[in-house]
Amino acid sequence: MRVKFVAIFFAVCCLGFTPKSKANELDNAAACSGVVLGNASIDYSLGDEASFNEGVSLAITAYLSEVLQSSAAKEDITVADQILATNTDKIINAANTETFDANVYEEVVKCYRRIASLLLKNRKIIEQNSDKIDLLITQRIKLLKRILSAG
Repeated sequence: MRVKFVAIFFAVCCLGFTPKSKANELDNAAACSGVVLGNASIDYSLGDEASFNEGVSLAITAYLSEVLQSSAAKEDITVADQILATNTDKIINAANTETFDANVYEEVVKCYRRIASLLLKNRKIIEQNSDKIDLLITQRIKLLKRILSAG
């Protein structure tokens, strides 16, 4: 019984150190950034490289600005990265399986609005870290083009 109490107490203490609102904000930023990345990937597959580059740039800038401004734990950032990847795949799969319907479209539009809001909210952080962000955007654009062009 005592071991169970100690384990529960330890779990509650560990979970209590990460403010839920910070993790939720980061998760929401990751979710919408993933949706925008997925939509940008569709643009690339349709031959619109300019829209792809802009979409990737917007999504990564917004997500990184939220990561940089938050005091999220490494574990929270890892989960947020997974959320971003999952939502990217979700949008790409919707296009590939012809299930990209009005609901998916509305989600994409909602996420572009959310991304715009993040860019405005975190503009000072973006300005302060523009070199780092630009370098990562360039790397990700090259990587995503390689992945999307394979096979």
